[in-house]
Order: sequence, then structure tokens, then C-alpha cells
Amino acid sequence: MPNGLLIIWTDIAEDAEADFNDWYNNQHLAERVGVPGFLNGRRYIAIDGSAKYLAWYETETPEVLGSPAYGKRQANPTPWTERIMPSFRNVTRVTAERLAKSGSGLAAITLTLQVRPLAGREDILAKALADAVETFNTDLSIVSAQAFRPSDADAAKGTTEANLRATQENPPTWGLVIEATTEAAATAAAMRVKSPISVAAGAAAESGLYRLLLSRGDL
Repeated sequence: MPNGLLIIWTDIAEDAEADFNDWYNNQHLAERVGVPGFLNGRRYIAIDGSAKYLAWYETETPEVLGSPAYGKRQANPTPWTERIMPSFRNVTRVTAERLAKSGSGLAAITLTLQVRPLAGREDILAKALADAVETFNTDLSIVSAQAFRPSDADAAKGTTEANLRATQENPPTWGLVIEATTEAAATAAAMRVKSPISVAAGAAAESGLYRLLLSRGDL
């Protein structure tokens, strides 16, 4: 059974940014990792990316993201969460199924690659993403690489927490999450895979480079 991933890219209103970071570091990340079936979580700040913040979580299966336990957490936000959520901006949130993975561990630098395939290109893109992951098996500068596609499992839809956001989420994306030892290694990885992924999708892929802020859970 493939693991699940929950990936969130977001900007935040400037006047709420300090509170947002305190909330994420001291409550939200641990709260999410505490949901049954969540294995770990980590959050990042952009070095170069279209959204300033990134967070992602690994789950035992994609179905965990559609579970009653996750839905209950979303339906009962804490007072701190209620205060923060309206300040989210430019949110792309993906409940995903992992297509392939190479390596394991935690690195200080993460590259994300996002793409939305043209209709009818999904199978071609899924193979291209899995093939891209395989190319990193012998690259010592890459700690891990994962390919993902959106999943239908999402217990957060229409919940109290989701409805607190002031703006509508962007459509979900397919893509890669690559953990690298250095910025240079991550940038080289992007140059290697961005063009073939774009060709497979029939649409331009967008990359982002992020620096680790905090991780929790079993990696």
C-alpha cells in the first residue's frame, strides 16, 4: 500500500506572520502529527518559491487523510487555529498518494516540483515522475526523492477549519518532493527533471526551493 502525503504551500498576511510561525512551531505541527496514521511532519521557509512557506506530512496510507480522526481534528480547530486561518493566502493543499520513493532521512534543503497535467496526460506524467525518482538512487547529494499525485481522500473538505480561510485554495498539483544536502544539489536536481516532467504533463512545471524550519515525528 503506498504511503500518503499531505503537502501545503502557503503565503501568510504580513501582520499575522509572527503569530503564524509561533502557532506552527508550538501547536499545529505537533497536533497534526498526533493524528492516528500520521508518521511525521516538517515545515520550511522559501529560499526561492512562489509561496513563502511549505509544510508536508507522510501518512501510513492515503486513506488516513480521509479518516474520521483527521476529519474530527479539522472540524474542531483550536482557538489559536481559528485566529490564524483567515490570514492564509495563496494556498495549494494536496492530499496525495505516493507514486515512488528513493532514499530516506531528513535534509536541510527541500525542492518541490508542481505541475497540473493536461487532460489525458495523467498516466504519462505518473510514469515520468516515477522515472525521475529513480534517477536519484545513486546521487549522494540527494537524501530522498518522492513522486506524488492527488488523492480523493480528504476529510478536510467543507470542515470548520477549511472554511476559516479567507481565500479559496488553488487546484491540487502532481509533482516531486526532493530533499538535498545543499542548495546547489537541489538546484541541479530541478534542472535535471523540470523539462521532462513539463513535457510529460503537457504543462509547465513550477519549482520551489525551501529551507527546513522544524520537523516532528518518525522520519
